[in-house]
Amino acid sequence: MIEFLIVFALWMAIFFTFISMFFLNNLQGSMVNAVNLGLERAAIVGGTTTEVRNLIKDQLKHTGVDTGLFSITGSGSDTSRVAYGQYITISITGPRKFTDWSSGNPVSKSETVTVTKTIMSQYLP
Repeated sequence: MIEFLIVFALWMAIFFTFISMFFLNNLQGSMVNAVNLGLERAAIVGGTTTEVRNLIKDQLKHTGVDTGLFSITGSGSDTSRVAYGQYITISITGPRKFTDWSSGNPVSKSETVTVTKTIMSQYLP
């Protein structure tokens, strides 16, 4: 019986680790997709910072992410579109909002996930 409990506890720890990694991977995948969509908009269509930020927030909302907890920064401006040949950088930072299975408590908001990507603008007005 004692051997069973030791092995069972080990298997449960491994199982819940995989569940936590699944949630983290899902969140990061949603963030990468949103950044890619924002970069595509900024590089090809020439969106302003606000347009790109709103597009990224909409994309994150569709995947079930609470966008109020995320910060989105970009290298553009609201007064003009990024000129052809300039680099555009977009970064999203947000909390790892899932349960720490070892303690049963939510992970603190100080633990964050960040996705940053850069692309060269191909926008021709």
